[in-house]
Amino acid sequence: GTCDKMARKLGSKNALDDLVMLDRISEENIVKCLQNRYNQDEIYTYIGPVLIAVNPFKRIKGYYTEGKIREYRGKKFYELPPHVFALADDTHNQMINKRENQCVIISGESGAGKTETSKLIMRYISAVSGRSAAVQEVKDKMLSSNPILESFGNAKTVM
Repeated sequence: GTCDKMARKLGSKNALDDLVMLDRISEENIVKCLQNRYNQDEIYTYIGPVLIAVNPFKRIKGYYTEGKIREYRGKKFYELPPHVFALADDTHNQMINKRENQCVIISGESGAGKTETSKLIMRYISAVSGRSAAVQEVKDKMLSSNPILESFGNAKTVM
């Protein structure tokens, strides 16, 4: 398909990482690309600076390890394959280097994985931020918000 041809043209053996690079952007081509990536357990795809995640409804071995956090830490946004840790690292770096507040918008249907994604972002930021007592206090508060997020996330989930 168009997605595979474009990936090969760009020198990638995997399905296209960034849908902006499609020859023809259409709903059909976007869905085909996302499906190709999903079938290869590549659940994250960029469309420019936006990260699309497709819930695999299963654990993918090695996808969210401490090693994966180290792999994405300090890398440029497009340097490695799309991943929630790339987004989290870019957000963290913008906050630290530019001293600007950051916001990540996570949207999707019930059961799409929004709560899980927010927990992964918080886990990443917690792992890469400092170790001082003040920083630790903020990290503890941030991570302790997970049960609250869970309760909101599960309140309407029927899947």
